[in-house]
Amino acid sequence: MIFIYNSLFSLVLGLLLKSKLHIVKYKKMYIGICFFQMILIQGLREITVGTDTSYYVGIYNNYKSSEYYSFLFTHFESGFKLLYNIFSGLKLDSQMMLFIVSAFTMIGFAVFIYNNSEDVVISTFIFTCLLYPNSFNILRQYLAMAIACNSFKYCREKQYTKAIVLIIAASFFHTTAILFLIPIVFSVIKNWKLMRYCLILCTVVFFLFGNIIITVSLEFLGKQFYLQGYNVNRIFRLTTFLTIVYAFLSWYFSNSKELKEEHKNTINILANVAFVNVLFGILYLKYEFVSRMIELLNLWLMISVPLWIEYSGKRYYKLFRYGVVVWFFLLMIIFVYNSEANIAEYYFFFQKH
Repeated sequence: MIFIYNSLFSLVLGLLLKSKLHIVKYKKMYIGICFFQMILIQGLREITVGTDTSYYVGIYNNYKSSEYYSFLFTHFESGFKLLYNIFSGLKLDSQMMLFIVSAFTMIGFAVFIYNNSEDVVISTFIFTCLLYPNSFNILRQYLAMAIACNSFKYCREKQYTKAIVLIIAASFFHTTAILFLIPIVFSVIKNWKLMRYCLILCTVVFFLFGNIIITVSLEFLGKQFYLQGYNVNRIFRLTTFLTIVYAFLSWYFSNSKELKEEHKNTINILANVAFVNVLFGILYLKYEFVSRMIELLNLWLMISVPLWIEYSGKRYYKLFRYGVVVWFFLLMIIFVYNSEANIAEYYFFFQKH
């Protein structure tokens, strides 16, 4: 229930402040209130909320209490190990660890929306529905995403060195952050149509030969444990279908004749990112772990969708906007209440149940 409340709160508050959100003060206030609430909800949760929460808490408690355990410290990246080391040195308990990681993560996404979104209400609402619920589980990846996504501001300003440095820093918390280099590649290569054709070809190749390519790649990288999600019997998954739908919408709006010059570059870059996501969607039919990549690339919908709404035309503007709200709200309900994320029943750490 708390996720429904959180999403509706961000929407209602946005409607109340709608006429003032063009003013920087009110824009900051809106984002600040929404994300502060999300920090509290996530940071003050009990460790039973989220499939992975008890796992991270257990490792932290073991690391803090046993010097020997530190030598057997899982496959965590060095950045996250350093965080645990700092928290342990400060003698913080596991609840404070969760709260601080949640704060860092939510602040990163808040800054991303503030700097890049044309409609902070829609972007925040999409975040509450599509990304926020899953952030209760994959802590390392979401912290890395929250850092790396802010590279897009530098990418748009063609400050590629700053963008790459930020992505490399994020990769020390989760290696999938390297995927944030994709928008930079598309920003440098301006032949967007050719890139889309190449991506479609790559998608076909991975559909036919994905097993061999992924197996060899993971063995080379020493990540064979990801092959445990291998399964060739899936012929349809909702997530795969949605990546195709999002790519089609991206392609459609990138061909709009009404595109403003200030938006043309962003829309075309994100359209190509959406086509990359289709490739991962196809691989998801065979490998469960690819959902992590799709999750990461779905982040760009927070920037793409407000632009789609803007260019949907006066005739369909309200219909498209309302449709977006209903669609992402339904996706949130499906994920929260019909998945193995273990977040449907929420409790604060101080709450008796």
